[in-house]
Amino acid sequence: MGIKFVNNFETTISSGINDSVTTIPVTSATGFPALGASDYAYCTLQKESPLTLEIVKVVAISGTNLTVVRAQDGTSASAFASGDAFELRMTAAGINEVATSAASAATVDDATALAIALG
Repeated sequence: MGIKFVNNFETTISSGINDSVTTIPVTSATGFPALGASDYAYCTLQKESPLTLEIVKVVAISGTNLTVVRAQDGTSASAFASGDAFELRMTAAGINEVATSAASAATVDDATALAIALG
């Protein structure tokens, strides 16, 4: 289906990960959107000191384990510790994908109808 969003999903990493791990354990996945075979969501990992952010693409969920593609949207893969934040946030990649999808779904008839409506 495609990209998934949900309001205000936040949890923490339940045990430390290095920069190559692709299954991230979290304390809770309650409230995370259900993902079908072709669905995904962009999430942000954050540690406070030193401030480090990494955007990941979540492609599967099994209980409280999230399978991800690391280092998305111009970020670098980093190590994170237990207790570091894991949140589903708006990202440039997510917004750009929605905009591109909407633009490619528009047809000539849509454009003509809009032009007529706008006069």
